[in-house]
Amino acid sequence: MPVAPATAARVRVWDALVRLAHWTLAAVVLVNLVRDDGDQIHRLIGYVGVGAVAVRLLWALLARGPASLGALKPSLCATRGYLQAGAPRCVAHDPLGLWMVWLLWLLVLLLGLTGWISRLDAFWGEDWPVDIHAWLADALIVCVVVHLLGVASMSWHWRENLPAAMLTGRKRAGEDASH
Repeated sequence: MPVAPATAARVRVWDALVRLAHWTLAAVVLVNLVRDDGDQIHRLIGYVGVGAVAVRLLWALLARGPASLGALKPSLCATRGYLQAGAPRCVAHDPLGLWMVWLLWLLVLLLGLTGWISRLDAFWGEDWPVDIHAWLADALIVCVVVHLLGVASMSWHWRENLPAAMLTGRKRAGEDASH
């Protein structure tokens, strides 16, 4: 992947809390992918994931700029226009990325809920909470793979290292700072 010129202006896009929530969630998914036996550590790590999503959502209510709730609103119209325009570079989340953000967060929250429900006495011996939890876990893995493929393809398409941007919080100043 070609590297942007070192002299290109860089702008702060992702603040420390956004990056911390992102990488915490990535670690939670990775660890619970490996450790899927439902033991106490698996549950604790899952609740950390729910907490990371909750903190990020609370931060979206308070933050300004790309981290704000207003900047995280997906739109079918914007998505259609974005695709018709050939997926132009966005400084923050592109419209497809916004849909993935909400889908990943929803899956993590539903996994936390179904995991918690499956441990309640009221559902002792019931298979459906565990079955739904397993289905959601599989869906989350599929979405993570799609997310990683999207990040890789857009890094190539835009000639910008998006994982590095999520580590540093900075991206190349854009031709399109509106997204």
